[in-house]
Amino acid sequence: PETAGAAADAADAAGAAEAAPPPPSLRDDAARPDWRWDRKARRVVDRVTLPAAFRRAGYTLPDRTFVYAARIVAGVEGPAYELYQAGGGAFSTDFWPASTVKLLAALAALEYVRELGFTGAARVTFDLQTSDSLRAIVDRALRVSSNSDYDLTLLLAGIDRLNREFLTPERGFPTTVIQRSYTGLGVPDSPACTLEQLGRTRLVPARRATPDDHCPDGGNCATLFELAEALRRVVLHDELPPAERFDLDDDDRAALLDALCVADSSPFLDGATRALGTPPRICHKTGSVGGRDFLDHALIESTASGERWILAASVPDQGGATASRTALGQIAEHVLRALRDRPAGFALQPDAGTPIAVQLDRSGRCRSAAALLTIDAPGATTVAAFLDGRPLDDPSPAGPGRFTLRLEHPPRDDHLLALRAERPDHPVAYRSLRISFGPPAPPARSPARDPAP
Repeated sequence: PETAGAAADAADAAGAAEAAPPPPSLRDDAARPDWRWDRKARRVVDRVTLPAAFRRAGYTLPDRTFVYAARIVAGVEGPAYELYQAGGGAFSTDFWPASTVKLLAALAALEYVRELGFTGAARVTFDLQTSDSLRAIVDRALRVSSNSDYDLTLLLAGIDRLNREFLTPERGFPTTVIQRSYTGLGVPDSPACTLEQLGRTRLVPARRATPDDHCPDGGNCATLFELAEALRRVVLHDELPPAERFDLDDDDRAALLDALCVADSSPFLDGATRALGTPPRICHKTGSVGGRDFLDHALIESTASGERWILAASVPDQGGATASRTALGQIAEHVLRALRDRPAGFALQPDAGTPIAVQLDRSGRCRSAAALLTIDAPGATTVAAFLDGRPLDDPSPAGPGRFTLRLEHPPRDDHLLALRAERPDHPVAYRSLRISFGPPAPPARSPARDPAP
C-alpha cells in the first residue's frame, strides 16, 4: 500500500540522515590568551544609554561623578549582565574609594584564615587589648564601617598578600590596591597574632608591608567595576560558577550578607524607591570622606518584580553629607528609571554550557576582503552573534549544530565575539572570545643553516 511505502521511505531517509558522517571538526581560532573578564567588560559596556536617558529626563550628573550599572538577566546556567556606564565611567580610579574597600579587606582576611584551616568564628588576638572573633571584627567593619576593625582585617590579611595574591588580575582585580590604614598607621606592617578555634591555636608571624607604587602616596585605589565585582560575587555566590566564587565558609558568607543587606543605610534607597514604586532589597557598602567623595555600590532587587541591578556611583562632596547622599539617591532614581523598562540588550556572562568552537577563514583583500565564521554549537538550532556587544546578522544553519556567518569588509585587529546558542525551549551554550581579524601570522621561518663548505 502507498501508506506503507511512504512510511518505509521516511524510515529510509531518517536512517540515511543518522548514518550521514558528521561534518569535519573545526579548528578553534580564538586568539590566545583570551581576555580577562574585566577587559571583556570594557569592550562591551554601553556608554550611550544612560547619558541619553539623563538628557531626556532633564537630569545632569554633578561634575566629576562616576557611574557603573548592570542589569542582571537570565543567562546560560547562571546570570548574565547588561553593562552600562555614565560620567567618568566604571573603570576610572580618579576618586577616593573610602570605606567601600572594607568589603575586599574583609574577604581577604576570611580567605586567609580559611587557608590556615579556620573560619570567621576564630578568635584573633593581636595583644591584650585587641582580641575578638574575626566574624565580629568583619561585622563592625561593614555594618557600622568601623575604621579600627577595618585596620584589623588589613593587618590579618597582610598588605603584601592582599595585593599580590588576593587582588590580582587573574582573580578579577587588576587595578585595586588596598594598603592604607584608616586610623593613621600609613601602610602598616602586620604584627604577630594568634588564631584560636575549637581547641586549635595558630601563631601567625609578623609580616612586613611593601607599599604599592601603582597607587600614589601609599593610598587605596579602586574602580567602581571592581568594587561591584566583590559585592556581586558575595551576594550571588550560589548562582555563580565555582571559578567566580570566593572561598568562604557558609556561616561566614551568611554573616557577610547579614551585614551588607541593610537597605536603610544605603544612599540609593530613596531614589530606588521612587523609581521602582516600592522599597527594594539592597545589599551594599557605602563610603565617604567629607571634602572628597561620597560613594555607594549595591545590588538592588525589586521586591515587586524580582528584577535585579548592580549600581555603583561616586560623587564629589556636594556641600555636606545630606546633599551628597541626596545626589547619590538621584543617580539611583534616574539609572533605574532608564534601565527598568529598557528592551533587552547585549548580556555578558562567563562561558557556559556545551563548548562552542569557532573557525575563522579570511578571503580577498582590501575592498573585497571577507571573513567566514564557522560555528560549532552541538544541540543548538539557532545562534545569536555579537561583536564588541553589537549584534551581527544571524548565522545560517549549515548542518546539525553547525552555523556559518559571512562578514563583508570585516574589522581589523582583535575584537570580542560573543555567541549564544539556543534551542526553541532553552539556551544551550554561551561563549565570548577574543578573535583576531588581522592577517594570519606569517609561518615560522626555518633556522638558518650554515653554508656548505
